[in-house]
Amino acid sequence: MNSKQWQKDSDEWVKTMHASNERKQKKRQMEKLVGYKVEVIFTQNMTKDDPADWILDAVNEGQFKENTNHVHATLVAPIDLESDEYKWLKDSITTG
Repeated sequence: MNSKQWQKDSDEWVKTMHASNERKQKKRQMEKLVGYKVEVIFTQNMTKDDPADWILDAVNEGQFKENTNHVHATLVAPIDLESDEYKWLKDSITTG
């Protein structure tokens, strides 16, 4: 075997070992994680900015940031305060 072939084989072996170690490390990290879905329902003045514009910054603050590994997704969707599903929210706003 010539030195170029040996070097190529050696480089491939090193790449394979690094890839294997990365997979093992990722697996160990994943074994320590648990996933959660958090839903926050809120109201705001209609003149304020769209929550989709600031929600990611908001969840990356304070204790939320300190206690989470990574925010993978955010979802902002308007709700119908007049619907039966959110009657409780409308009632709490008008009586609170």
